[in-house]
This record gives sequence, C-alpha cells and structure tokens, in this order.
Amino acid sequence: MMSDRDEIVEASQQLAAAIGRRDLSAIAECLAIGFVHRTHGGAVVDAEAFLRGIEQIPGEILSVTLERLDIDLLPTGALVTGVQHAQVRVDGQVVDDRRAFVDWFVEQEGTWRIQAAVDLPPPE
Repeated sequence: MMSDRDEIVEASQQLAAAIGRRDLSAIAECLAIGFVHRTHGGAVVDAEAFLRGIEQIPGEILSVTLERLDIDLLPTGALVTGVQHAQVRVDGQVVDDRRAFVDWFVEQEGTWRIQAAVDLPPPE
C-alpha cells in the first residue's frame, strides 16, 4: 500500500507522461471535478479548455518530466510545487521549456486528482 505522498507523486508523473503523449482521456482522469487552471498572466480555464490547449500545442512533444517536486500534505488536500520540463520540436527546432507550477490535489473517490493548477514564470 502506497502512502498518500507516493500516490501524489505517481499521479503527478502520470499527468506529465499523459501530457507528453497528448493522451486527453488520461489527462482528464487526473483532473478533479471543477478543475481550474490559471496562468501566471491571470488567464483562467476549465478542464475542457485545458484539454483543448494541450491538444493544440504546436509541434511534436518529445518529453515532459517533473523536477524538484515538493508535496505538503494538509487536512483538506495536498499542495504540490515543482518545475515541469518539456521539450517540443517545432519546425525542426527543439524548444526547451521549464516552468514552475503549483498544483492543488484533492482525494476524490479514493484517488488523488488535481483540483487547481497554476503556471508560474520560468525559474531563474
């Protein structure tokens, strides 16, 4: 039996891998009811728009991995912070993208899912 922390790490890694494959149904399974995503610029989207955004990422996604994953377990959920590192090939050029994130996980039906996600400016 895995600890809550291990389950959250696994859920985070599964989401990153699903994004890398553009597996929209697997991504949707990772999202909690009422999911919301906010960019550091302030834009807010729901689950449907979030999935469309991933579907419309230009180019070929080569990889999506997580770095510096930190988890704070709280009575009502879990705060997860880290850096997402993605590599995408666009017009023959590889774009290397690192962006910090904050995710709020909740347990729904015995599974840890993301309720809210925030992209932050790239780390220095």
